[in-house]
Amino acid sequence: MFKRYFFNGLAAGVLSGLAAFLYYRIYVISLEVSYTSIVSPTGILSASLFAGMLIALFCFSVDRLFKKETPVLSGILLTAGAFLSIIIPFMISLPLNVDRPELFPGLVVPMQLFPVLAWFTLKPLFKN
Repeated sequence: MFKRYFFNGLAAGVLSGLAAFLYYRIYVISLEVSYTSIVSPTGILSASLFAGMLIALFCFSVDRLFKKETPVLSGILLTAGAFLSIIIPFMISLPLNVDRPELFPGLVVPMQLFPVLAWFTLKPLFKN
């Protein structure tokens, strides 16, 4: 049973990593900013994969805890967790040599939502 969650989490991590990298490239090119010392393509992909696997483990645990699949409860908790994670970029202190630090949250806040969106998008594909 965990195999389905594992592959869904892996696929969600890869999809959200690609979406986040594409968003990163568009953001950096259109606003002419560079945060390469803080955000790297490798970091984006690894964070997305980690988030996808964390979501898979969370949903598996919730479903095991309640002895059945609980998509509504999982969905509410995942969405609340994603919105709570938006606080993290605002708590980061950027180095003083970073140009235009006020644009940094605009880069990383949307990326916080990509793993959950990818999970919900791909979940129907991994049903039994």
